[in-house]
Amino acid sequence: MQSLVLKCAAASVVALAACAAALAQRAGQSISIQHGVVVETEPVELGSAAGSGALVGGLAGFATSSGRRSSRRVRDALIGSAIGGAVSGAQGGGQGVQYTVDTGNGQIIVVSDQTEIDVGDCVAVENAGTGAANIRRASAALCESSDDVEETVVAALNDDASDCLAAKERVLEAETDEALEEAIRTARILCDN
Repeated sequence: MQSLVLKCAAASVVALAACAAALAQRAGQSISIQHGVVVETEPVELGSAAGSGALVGGLAGFATSSGRRSSRRVRDALIGSAIGGAVSGAQGGGQGVQYTVDTGNGQIIVVSDQTEIDVGDCVAVENAGTGAANIRRASAALCESSDDVEETVVAALNDDASDCLAAKERVLEAETDEALEEAIRTARILCDN
């Protein structure tokens, strides 16, 4: 009887993992989500060599790492947005933060224009495999245990990550300053919890 229970439990874990991977598939993208606690933050100049080998996060990171060409107007707007400037006319790299995240199975380094996250925060690092990542605060409950979470929670987390990725795509697709401003605002709302 105990053997049957263990086999059922193992099958449930495998099914949950397969379900999570399937739910992360959207528009040909597979989004990997890892949770961990921020153990170190360091201010960096975006676009510098800081964080070499790190995932690049935030809107500016997405624009430069997505593999898609973005116009100089979009790049400047994202950099301006990252440093609190206007949507056009930003020059230079802007300031960001290098986050070191302890996942319990190792560390992830993310450089981002998102500056609101602090040491001790539980975060989600969402990686769509483009070289760009999103880092956002997450419920502390996700960092308390390595136990699997319910399928509905996995689905909701994957939906949030996919919505963020789609919002960042809309930023790159914006053709007017007004559309760009709205797309940046929407991406910040959906990606910077």
